[in-house]
Amino acid sequence: MQGMEPIMEPAQQPAMVLTPARVSQPQSEAPASVTVIDRTLIEASGARELYEVLKLVPGMAAVKVDGNVPSVAYHPTLARDQRRMLVLLDGRSQYQPGLSRVSWNDMPVDIRDVERIEVTRGPAAAAYGANAFTAVINIITRDPRDISSSGVTMLGGNNGIRDAHLVGVHQLSNGAVRASVSRRADNGYDEPFEGKTLPDDKHIETLNTEWVWEADERNTLTVQAGGSQSRLERQQEAGLTDMGEYQDDPIQKGERAFLSLQWQHNFSRTHQLQILTYGQYNQEVTGFELCYLDPVTGKPGPGGGLFFSKELRDLYLQNGGDIEATFAAFPSDLDVMNRYLSLQSAGSPFCASSELDIQEVRYDLEIQDTLHLARWARLVSGAEVRHDRVQSDSYLGGTEDNVSYRLFGNLALDVLDPVTVNLGGYWERDQISDDHFSPRAGVNWRVFPGHHLRYVYSEALRTPDIYEERANINFQAQALSSPFGENAQTLLGWSPAYFFVTQQSPATFKPEKMRSWEVGYYGQFSAVELDVRYFQETLTNLLSTALNSFDFEPNNDGRVNHQGTEAQLTWRPAASHLFRVTGAHIHTRSNVKTEYRLAARNSGSALWSWQFSQHWAFSSAYYLSNDYNDNRFERVDMQLRFRHRAGPTELEWQAVVQHGLNKQPVVFPENRYQQDRMWFGVTVRM
Repeated sequence: MQGMEPIMEPAQQPAMVLTPARVSQPQSEAPASVTVIDRTLIEASGARELYEVLKLVPGMAAVKVDGNVPSVAYHPTLARDQRRMLVLLDGRSQYQPGLSRVSWNDMPVDIRDVERIEVTRGPAAAAYGANAFTAVINIITRDPRDISSSGVTMLGGNNGIRDAHLVGVHQLSNGAVRASVSRRADNGYDEPFEGKTLPDDKHIETLNTEWVWEADERNTLTVQAGGSQSRLERQQEAGLTDMGEYQDDPIQKGERAFLSLQWQHNFSRTHQLQILTYGQYNQEVTGFELCYLDPVTGKPGPGGGLFFSKELRDLYLQNGGDIEATFAAFPSDLDVMNRYLSLQSAGSPFCASSELDIQEVRYDLEIQDTLHLARWARLVSGAEVRHDRVQSDSYLGGTEDNVSYRLFGNLALDVLDPVTVNLGGYWERDQISDDHFSPRAGVNWRVFPGHHLRYVYSEALRTPDIYEERANINFQAQALSSPFGENAQTLLGWSPAYFFVTQQSPATFKPEKMRSWEVGYYGQFSAVELDVRYFQETLTNLLSTALNSFDFEPNNDGRVNHQGTEAQLTWRPAASHLFRVTGAHIHTRSNVKTEYRLAARNSGSALWSWQFSQHWAFSSAYYLSNDYNDNRFERVDMQLRFRHRAGPTELEWQAVVQHGLNKQPVVFPENRYQQDRMWFGVTVRM
């Protein structure tokens, strides 16, 4: 948003998209349905967090299921454990291999640093491999060469909203440098649930830097580095509240860092080479402290140490990992009862702290070659090597590694003047899931100028993550209360002492699989752009059941079928107006109840942005999902912006209101808003 010019222009040509086939091509020729969210839409949405703008994607869920933890998924089913979609940030996979997830809170980028988001709606494993299962979200940050001024933004509002963003840009003779830091904070859901306020405050800081060096007209080097820190209040684990009293609410702390180098070499106008290598580090620790209840009296006491005794662990294993059977059997087990009686000599309650910890390190090298074989043929091919290392005492009982090797290719053929055929495939091999191949074929037919039909068939898979395949759950007792800390071997039967519940993965999981086909239409008029698709998706071998300490039911028996229609329409009647409407109607069938929780039959969005003078702009958005776990989500957002100059600086004032149209909770009963969200902000550009 530089200067005072109108921020929108009527559409003239189809947008160029990069994500579906890894090559820049008109959206009308892409082998997939694509949603593009550019700076205009990001700013018009008024969103203060990156995940929120994805509500503008048809068929996408972007909600906070656990207070301060966003759940983002395309054609979602499970309310938690969103592990079936790939997210890229400037080419770096944000899909974390340890627990098979994308952490939107810890993503090292602020929404104000994002230039563009391309969403490939549908499986894209043929271009990006396993885990590009249901969709790919490609987040592209702002090129420092395109930013003309530095700036600072401050936001403040109700519910503890306190945000800040600072960006500095320096233009060089042969490149540019950008550095930005940001902070986000709020109080999460604030309405008491069952008489108590749930802990879900959050504080997040990010650093994102980029240096672009144009060595000559053929070679460009891009270096990116950054990271994030987060502190989240988390809710108490229901399984533990039955056995002990929390001394404080759990706190989850996260750290992330990355370094990326990308070299682009142009052999000619028709032949380019790109080499991307990066390293990423993620760490997350959730600490909690309880005083455990005596299993006989139900009150705090030394008998609570039985939960961390060697004898109760042995009895638990003898009963096949069944907690209820273990409790039913322990009064008649001589070893357990002797341990319980000996614990009484401690004379004081048993208290201990524990941690859920995980560290993930990834090293990745990718080489991609783009070659225009002829006027009618374009080939993108490449190779990738990736090394993932995950260390976790609580989830894995140590360190696990996974090395993968990958080859890919996508060929676009203009076989006839109005027909483009896209063929793609991705082969990969890793230490967990062996060899796999994901194919895709698409045909785009220009019926007449501005109007295209497409048919796409693809297959995709999601390989089990390291935790799913090699889980070895053990919670160690740390900082034990006296006298247990000084004499754990004698009082508990082992040292270090572990919680009696443990889980091990059977290591027999098969990859989740999907077969998908779609028929679509893309049309472009003078001021209107329309994309419609009808699709059918069959997902098999799904891991649909819970895999946690208290509910561990591993199997590959889940099955989901999606059938439906999606549409997105953009209308720019003038440079000062933008209308955008999306909708999705999806029938979901599954053999597992949990796969229905986030599956909305009808969902959609509508956005209107009006630049009604040189200085003033207004925008409003409407979001609907009917329903999430039998709860209807319906909200209206409104934003007013005012820009003006003050000497050499430009100031932009912003006021945003998010108004819920109903009072139903978001997915689960504990997720309730007490009041509308509103905040005010100011940006100063220099």
